[in-house]
Amino acid sequence: MDGGGVDRGPAAEAAILRSLLDNLDVVVWAIDPQGYMRFHDGRAARSEGDLTGKNVHDLYTPEVNVWLNRALQGEAHRKITEPTPGHFWESWYTPVKDENGVVTGVIGMSIDVSEAQKAQRELSQKLEVIERQQDVIRNLETPVLEVWEGVIALPLVGIIDSSRAARVMNDLLAAVSRTNARFVLLDLTGVDVVDTATANYLIGMVRAIGLLGACGVVTGIRPNVAQTIVSIGMDLSSLKTLGTLRQGLSYCIRQMATQKKEPAF
Repeated sequence: MDGGGVDRGPAAEAAILRSLLDNLDVVVWAIDPQGYMRFHDGRAARSEGDLTGKNVHDLYTPEVNVWLNRALQGEAHRKITEPTPGHFWESWYTPVKDENGVVTGVIGMSIDVSEAQKAQRELSQKLEVIERQQDVIRNLETPVLEVWEGVIALPLVGIIDSSRAARVMNDLLAAVSRTNARFVLLDLTGVDVVDTATANYLIGMVRAIGLLGACGVVTGIRPNVAQTIVSIGMDLSSLKTLGTLRQGLSYCIRQMATQKKEPAF
């Protein structure tokens, strides 16, 4: 016992270690260079039984033992392994070296993290499901339809914010390029609210469509939306607008028929 009244003798240290092993869900182990378990104890070790004297190369797969082999080469590290399906251990590998720096074994501690890993896997699976659902929703919210040869239509529904506008723009331009469309109908029948930002998105879409050699036509503007556009002072005179999707399609068909009759020179 030192001057502070704390017993640091071997017996006291052994008692502390014993208390930790008996009360914490850990496994403390020691392995010699040949892979034999020289020490294996701890509360979490009870599920495996006493492995003292057994060789880890007989107990575990090479994929699990690769981390032990690296520790026997002198590399200390921490790793999560799955010795048996659904059973995960987080282990700390510490090489033991003699005075000449030669590795004489490995000591370590392992904690059962199976529940945490299962929860993480379940969370990852749920996130994957959510991402797939979001992909489906994104595809539904931007259904680019080929309504006539050379004519595609994009019915827009709901609120068009900046992130959605970017997705719509990407999908729409890709469809124009893929189908070699000459006309694009942007139908706003399902859009209840149009503000300055939304109007700017529409203008930007029509301009981008024009850069690909197609003509953009806006249809289906509701009366209340038209009033909002006028009240906020937005100038949409540069856009071709028609009352309904049917009128827009008829316009596109007439335009293509007229272009076919025109001489090529």
